[in-house]
Amino acid sequence: MENRTTMAVGLRSLGVQGGDVLMVHASLKKIGPVIGGARAIVGALRDAVAPDGTLIGYASWDRSPYGETLNGAQLDAETRRNWPPFRPDTANVYCGFGLLNQFLADTPGALRSAHPDASMVALGPLAHELIEPHRLGQAFGPGSPLERFVTRNGKVLLLGAPLDAVTVLHYAEAIADIPGKRRVTYEMPILGPNGETAWERAEDFDSNGILDCFAIDGAMDAVETIARAYVALGRHREGQVANAHCYLLDAQDIVSFGVSYLEQRFARRISTPAKGP
Repeated sequence: MENRTTMAVGLRSLGVQGGDVLMVHASLKKIGPVIGGARAIVGALRDAVAPDGTLIGYASWDRSPYGETLNGAQLDAETRRNWPPFRPDTANVYCGFGLLNQFLADTPGALRSAHPDASMVALGPLAHELIEPHRLGQAFGPGSPLERFVTRNGKVLLLGAPLDAVTVLHYAEAIADIPGKRRVTYEMPILGPNGETAWERAEDFDSNGILDCFAIDGAMDAVETIARAYVALGRHREGQVANAHCYLLDAQDIVSFGVSYLEQRFARRISTPAKGP
């Protein structure tokens, strides 16, 4: 059975190095049994980037009212009044993006960004720099933790997670110069200065489908489409850690590829007037 030490050795063999800024997407089920459980896995990740590396993960929030307020949808008055405000230090992580990040968020010293629905959790010397600021309307694009993660030469680790989990590609979607990008509105309950709940409205890119063609039920979204095309080039590291099939991706490279992928296929085409006789 795997343990913290053997997991760290496996991560180093995959290409994780000391000092890395590493964004982790993990499937505990795919990893399989590890002595010490999820806490040991977090420990192995910390060991792999030691002594001065930083871990980051996509946390979101298990009480995010994104769907309930999407594009003008309304909560009834009582539900709205009783909805808890987002508190970065105590809010539970949304388990739909993997259970490991809850353990990362619970690790002493971990910091959580202030955007309720798109909150990131980070642990390490660059944690504060990565997570702040994180304002509504800047979930994944310019000004977000993802932008700073890319700037810091981050790496993306899929530890048994699928290729549709490469969250940093939402940054590529946001900065790609293409027409017709889908936008959404939603509301979030923010903790006010006196402990009250203040509902704030936000507008942002639609991370569930940046273009209409990527928002079709049952079809691949842009993240998975781009990630699959990128992996086919072989510019990444790939291997097994514990029982999990893993990918290690350079964040700047896959974002640059993602922007080019979208712009080459969907950029506005300028028509050329027909020449006369």
